[in-house]
Amino acid sequence: LMKEKTALSSIVRQDVALRKKGNEFVGNCPFHSEKTGSFFVNDDKGTFYCFGCGASGDVIEYLMRKRGIQFMQAVEVLAEISGVKLPDLDERMTDFGNQRQVLQKALEFFRRSLADNAEAKAYCHERGITDELLEKFSIGYAAKFGDALLSFLKKSHFTVDDIVNSGIFIRADGRLICRFRDRIMFPVFDKKGWAIAFGGRAIHRDVNPKYLNSPESAIFQKREVLYGYNLAVKNVAKDKPFVIVEGYMDVVMMHKFGFETAVASMGTAFSSQHLLKIWKYCDEPVMCLDGDKAGHNAMIKAAFLAMPYLQPGKSLKFCAIPGDDDPDSFLKSHPKSDMDKLLTEADTLVDFIWKHFSDEYTSLSTKTPENIANWKKQIYDHLNEIQHTDIKALYKRDIKDRIYETLRAISQRKSRGVTDAQRPTKSSYDATGLSLQVNKSEKTLLREAVLLCILTMRPSVISAVVEELVSVEFSQENFGKLRDYMITELDCPTPDDTSFTGTLQAVHRTADGYCRCSNATDEEIEAFWRSVFEFGVSRKLAVNDFKVAKSECANSLDEAKWDRLKALKLELLNKKD
Repeated sequence: LMKEKTALSSIVRQDVALRKKGNEFVGNCPFHSEKTGSFFVNDDKGTFYCFGCGASGDVIEYLMRKRGIQFMQAVEVLAEISGVKLPDLDERMTDFGNQRQVLQKALEFFRRSLADNAEAKAYCHERGITDELLEKFSIGYAAKFGDALLSFLKKSHFTVDDIVNSGIFIRADGRLICRFRDRIMFPVFDKKGWAIAFGGRAIHRDVNPKYLNSPESAIFQKREVLYGYNLAVKNVAKDKPFVIVEGYMDVVMMHKFGFETAVASMGTAFSSQHLLKIWKYCDEPVMCLDGDKAGHNAMIKAAFLAMPYLQPGKSLKFCAIPGDDDPDSFLKSHPKSDMDKLLTEADTLVDFIWKHFSDEYTSLSTKTPENIANWKKQIYDHLNEIQHTDIKALYKRDIKDRIYETLRAISQRKSRGVTDAQRPTKSSYDATGLSLQVNKSEKTLLREAVLLCILTMRPSVISAVVEELVSVEFSQENFGKLRDYMITELDCPTPDDTSFTGTLQAVHRTADGYCRCSNATDEEIEAFWRSVFEFGVSRKLAVNDFKVAKSECANSLDEAKWDRLKALKLELLNKKD
C-alpha cells in the first residue's frame, strides 16, 4: 500500500534532477560520480536501475542505500512519506516471524501427510518424482480437507490471524477454509532456506486450476521469487549457468537429470527483478520455456524485457524445446544428451530476436516499401530500448547487416525464381550480350544505362524491381537522380519534364541498342532487367560488402567474421565477369 501511494520518482527527485524519457525518468546516479545520466526510474514498476554502476531495487532499497539506514527504518520513512500508519515495531516483527513459523509448521505437516498417503505418493512416483527428489525439494501433500492441518496449527499456539496471514487458509462465512486441498505441495524457499509460500498441483485432471499458488505477502513477491533458487544458486558456475524454465515439475525433472541450476518463475511472467537477481551470480542465463506458441511468445517478451538492462557481459540465451514439449516431458522422452545439446546450442539474444524479426518479415502479407519500412521501424524501436550506448550501437550495426542481407537474398531468389515460361529467350533478352570488349568504366556505365533504359521503356515493371533498384549505387550522379525519381513515383519522368531531358537522352544514347522491349511481356522485361542486375551491377554491392568484411577482420578477427569473409569471397567469384 505504501509503495502504491508514493511514486518512486517523487522520492528520488529529492536527491537527483530527473527528466522524462519515454515511460521512465533519467538522471545522474546518486550512488556514483558520473557526467552523463545513466540512472533510470520506472514508476510503473516501482524500480530504479543504474547502467553505470548496476545499483538497482525498489523504493525501500533506494532509501536504505541513499540514507544509510536499515530495512525497518526505510519502511518507517516510506510510511511517513505515504501517510500510512504502521503498527508498533515489535508487533510488525512478530507478524513476520509468525508468518514464517506458520509456513514452516505447515510444511512439516504436508510432508508427513505425503508419507501417510499412498495415492499421493504413487502419483509422485508416476510423474517421475523419486523419494530422493521428494526429500530434496521437501515436497508434501495437502489432504482433501484442511481440518487436521487447522487443528495442528492451533495446537502449535498460532492465532487465527497468524494462520490467515500465512495464506494457507481463507476466511469465509465465519469459517477458515484451506486454500490447498488434495494437492501435491511444492514449498517455495527464500535464499536462506525459509519456506515463504507454496504451490499446489492438483492430483486429478478434472480439477481447476491445475496449479494454485500462495497469495503475495510481505515475505513473498512473485516478481522477485524464483522456485528452486535456493538450490540452484549453490550450483551456478561459469560453465553451469542458470536455466530458467516454466513450472515446478520442469525444475524438479531438470535437477533429476543433472541440470541443477534450473529455476522457475511463479505463475507469473519473467520480470526485470528476476533477471537482475540472476545476473548477480550468472552473466548469461539460459531461458528454456515450453515449446508451444505460448512458451515462444513468453521468451520473446523476456528478450525485449531484458534489452533496457543489458550491460557488457550481461545477457540472456534462449533454448527452443522442439514441438509442444516442455522440459519435463522432453527429458522423459529423450536422452539427457539431447537436452545438453539444446542448452549448449542456445541462441544468443541478438540471434533470437533476429529470428523473431525475420519471421515477422516473412509473415508480411505484401512486401511493399511501406510495409517493409514499418517492419524496420518496429525493429529499431526495440533496439532503442537498449540504454547502454556501446551495446545499442553494436546491436544496430549487427541487425542492420542482417536486414540488408535478408532483403538482398530475397531479391536474388526472386530473380532465380522466374519460370521457364516467363524467362526470355537468350537470343532476345540475355544479359551476356553486355559483356563487350570495353574497359571497366565503360562496361559499368553501359549496364547502369541499360537498367534505367529498360524501365523508361516499360515503367510498369518499376514496382516489381524497386527493392533491387534501391540497392544500386550509380556511378553517374544524374543516373542516381533518375533512379530516385523512379523509386519515389514508381514511374518515369514525362517528356516535358525538362529537368531529366539530358539524362534520358544519355541513357537512350548509351543503351538503346541493347533494349529491345516493344514486343516483350512485362514478365519477360522483368526477367531481363534482373539478369542485367545480377550479371553486373550486383557484383559492385558484393565488392563493397567484401571490403567492409575485410576491414572488420583486420580490426578484430573471430570465427564468425572469418566465415562471413570467406562466404563473400565465394560470392564474388560466382559473380566474376
